[in-house]
Amino acid sequence: MSKGFKALLQQNKKVLFAHLICLGILLLGFVLCRYVFFDLHGMKEWPVDLFIAGLVALLVSLFARKQYVPWFTAGGYVLGFLLGVLFHTEGTDPGGGKTDNLWSIWMLVFLGCIMAGFLFEVVMKWWKLLKKR
Repeated sequence: MSKGFKALLQQNKKVLFAHLICLGILLLGFVLCRYVFFDLHGMKEWPVDLFIAGLVALLVSLFARKQYVPWFTAGGYVLGFLLGVLFHTEGTDPGGGKTDNLWSIWMLVFLGCIMAGFLFEVVMKWWKLLKKR
């Protein structure tokens, strides 16, 4: 490894470690939601789509060196699933097909948590700047 790369790793050790832990939590949540709890939702592609969205959010927060966004992202995936399972409603459409809103609850909570993480980063940055004054 080059000296510059080692220095970059040393400077960002805390952020990298947090992102790796959150990646593990997100991956565990994905495996549990997609495979273990499949009977609760019956969706094959949607957990994968949300997992990919979580990976994108983790990558963006890693390149932006955000400290709190990965925790909101990893927790939001699992929290969204739990709230979706708790509050979903099943029904039928006018043609007689099954409907379920678990997927939309899961997505909205997950995306809301990601946005809350970025908002929290902004608030913390402003808080630290105001505290220095």
